[in-house]
Amino acid sequence: MIRILNNNNSNNKFNKYNSNIAFRGVSLGNFDKKNQDKIDFSYIEDNNIVKKFEDGLNEIKRRAQLKREKVYGLFKTKKIHSINRDEDSNITGFLMAQNITIEAQEAYVKMLRQQAELLKENNETSEKLIKIEQALKLAQKTLEITKEIAQKKDSHQGFDAIAGYDAEKFILTDNFINLIESERAGQTVEIPNSILFFGPIGNGKTSFAKAFASSAGCNFEKVKPKSSARIKEDREKSFYKDLIKKAEDSQETFMETGIRTIILIDEIDRYAYEGSCILPKLKRFLENCSENYHCTVFATTNNPLVLPSPVRAEKRMPIKVCIEPPNEINAALVFKHYLKDYPNVDMKKIDLKELAEELCSVFPNKAYNNSQIEYICSECIKNQDNITQDDLLYQIKTNEPALDKESLEKYKNEKKELIGAYYD
Repeated sequence: MIRILNNNNSNNKFNKYNSNIAFRGVSLGNFDKKNQDKIDFSYIEDNNIVKKFEDGLNEIKRRAQLKREKVYGLFKTKKIHSINRDEDSNITGFLMAQNITIEAQEAYVKMLRQQAELLKENNETSEKLIKIEQALKLAQKTLEITKEIAQKKDSHQGFDAIAGYDAEKFILTDNFINLIESERAGQTVEIPNSILFFGPIGNGKTSFAKAFASSAGCNFEKVKPKSSARIKEDREKSFYKDLIKKAEDSQETFMETGIRTIILIDEIDRYAYEGSCILPKLKRFLENCSENYHCTVFATTNNPLVLPSPVRAEKRMPIKVCIEPPNEINAALVFKHYLKDYPNVDMKKIDLKELAEELCSVFPNKAYNNSQIEYICSECIKNQDNITQDDLLYQIKTNEPALDKESLEKYKNEKKELIGAYYD
């Protein structure tokens, strides 16, 4: 998937990134910006790369936890959710840097093998061949280390970072990830232009979309208007300008690397509605962005029926996924996800089934969302030295469900309108 670019090409993305990647947790040697054939691998032998990867990831989590512990006063829940979103974003960026590094190293190993074969074919001097073979040996050693890292990365990214929701993961894997893999294998396939994630507030639509992008092995970008755009029409125009810029970057990336890009549009109903000044252009973009720019839009919304029916049409949004309030199975898995990594929680003494049953006992008139499960766990972790089953049950009972009957009825109607019995 990686095209080896000429060393003198100023647009070589490998050379753009290599000076930053070396210390981002997976240093694969110190790369020379001027000549990527010259690599100092002494760093590998002097450092535990896997440990540095884990330390870097843990440092992001540690800083986020310190910020959570300092939150107090009004809008406490909102502030904590903001910190959690920042933490998620930082982890995503950290892991994407590792992916870039690993792919670059695979490309370098391939290049060294080719050079060694050419030297053998042309009967070059043994001195040149020895140098290439030494470099290849070190590069292969580094690649083996990255496999260790890849195993550790799996628990922090992709669908493994999202607890439960196996049916939704299956649909997305079958209708998108498998197509991406087929395309990379050289097959001609039609990749969807856009995927819609909808459902009640607080169930992790954006996090789900990010995890999906990671599992698909795609680049990930988020569209947003300029903060200086105050008037509604200016925000819409600024948003569309950024969307096109991200799409053009996506096409450039695909031509250089063969890797597609997923572009996230959070709360797409802010821009795609009847009367929007950019609606005609947005419809045209969504009709062929996969073919023209090699990108797929992930769109999230709490109000899917606000989107005009042409935007939701099969050509533009063939896949629609509802992220529901957690049922008992998903609730148990989400609790486990948020509790399992904390040292002051003895998971052997936690009855996940009881927690899930208590959380879901308010159905069908009310419902907790996934953000509340995260909040319940974080409150216990922050306030208790050793978390018990009773602590968690107490937090469930003292936190009012976020979704009322009206919200659930609204969601039920949206689900029926958009996907009918397909998802029941």
